[in-house]
Amino acid sequence: MNLKETMLWRYAVKKFDETKKVSEEKLNEILEITNLAPTSYGLQPYMTVICSNQDIKNKLVPASYRQKSIAESSHLIVFAARTDINEKYINKFIKLTADIRKINVEELEEFKNMLINSFSKKTDEEIFNWASKQAYLALGTFLTACANEKIDSCPIGGFIPEKYDEILNLQKYNLKSVVAAVVGYRHPDDKYQTLAKVRKPNNEMIINIK
Repeated sequence: MNLKETMLWRYAVKKFDETKKVSEEKLNEILEITNLAPTSYGLQPYMTVICSNQDIKNKLVPASYRQKSIAESSHLIVFAARTDINEKYINKFIKLTADIRKINVEELEEFKNMLINSFSKKTDEEIFNWASKQAYLALGTFLTACANEKIDSCPIGGFIPEKYDEILNLQKYNLKSVVAAVVGYRHPDDKYQTLAKVRKPNNEMIINIK
């Protein structure tokens, strides 16, 4: 299928077949694509947390307003913003950039100083809000990659972040949960798979300024 057909095929799955699990190979392919998502300055200020542990998924259901798909899914994916976007983090990013592009770190000095100066003026809340937007970019890429691999998914915004952080022990990794998704294979009884996709026509969604 082409990309348009693929996106018509996907929908927000509400009921998963608990007997079917996403293979490690498929999931890794999806995560590799997700890692290519665009981010501001290329800083990737988030991490992707993968949970397949059934006990933990069960514990997260109450923190997800009783959404059963959390427990029924093959994997729960949490996109969590980093809380350590500081000079140390930026220096590490600059070194990685220099190594990959095979240039001297000194060539990136101006860029590095701009980043350090910019983020030093932001509050923790401003940095978190910025990082959260980058996590949503990753989520969009992830959902598209899932559809491309014929893996069903559903974005999860309805949950209590503080509870997720506690249950997943995200503080240990300097992370705060932002948004999540569940993946697996649609259950034959999920009525939503037969419903027509509802979208406004392009002329109601696009403003073309010439």
